[in-house]
Amino acid sequence: MLTPPYLINEHYNDRYFDVVNAIEEAKHIYFEGTCIIDMLKKRSGLSIGETGFGAGRMLISLMDYLDDSGMTDLAINYNSAELHPISSERMASILEGFIEPVGHLIDQLVRAYGSIDTTKSGWHQIQLTRPFGTITLNLYIGEALEMVNALATRCDAWFLDGHGPKKNPDIWRPELLMAIGEKTSSGGTCATFTVAGAVRRGLASAGFSVEQVPGFGGKKAVLKGVKI
Repeated sequence: MLTPPYLINEHYNDRYFDVVNAIEEAKHIYFEGTCIIDMLKKRSGLSIGETGFGAGRMLISLMDYLDDSGMTDLAINYNSAELHPISSERMASILEGFIEPVGHLIDQLVRAYGSIDTTKSGWHQIQLTRPFGTITLNLYIGEALEMVNALATRCDAWFLDGHGPKKNPDIWRPELLMAIGEKTSSGGTCATFTVAGAVRRGLASAGFSVEQVPGFGGKKAVLKGVKI
């Protein structure tokens, strides 16, 4: 299947996500891979980091995942970086293939995202209210390493999702992975789609115990890690 042009990130000549299974893929690889529900059974708050906000697919998927969890009164702090922000109109276009299952979440995020000035670098904050509680998006317009270094507190889980190493090697460079390790709580987790050897070694050097686990759809294997 050819990828529609509107799904291509022109800066990296790569699609933002799988055109068919992006929502369920996120749940399997990133949320189950980082054991988010297990963490939330022990506490009502969680700090998450993401490398590459893109069109907000991961955030949409997370809200749907937590809405379905039956949990309430949660407070999620969601920190994400985006070097090449898109318009709210393009966000809506990219996500329109998921209107049937999560259209209400897309509408909520697109409206909130449209209220911020993404031409200004640095932090922007959006708070979204859901049945599970609240999720605060702290969106950093700029380079991922700048965002990680600017974090005031460590994250409990990381979604490493800024295109693959061949398309966007900067998002996987050792300096950034080391910084992520430093800004991860003891016992914190990470997950990523890629299984590239350089990424495995970089995460190990950053203090993560990394293992290869079954992937999703056509992807045979993915990575998950625990900060030791």
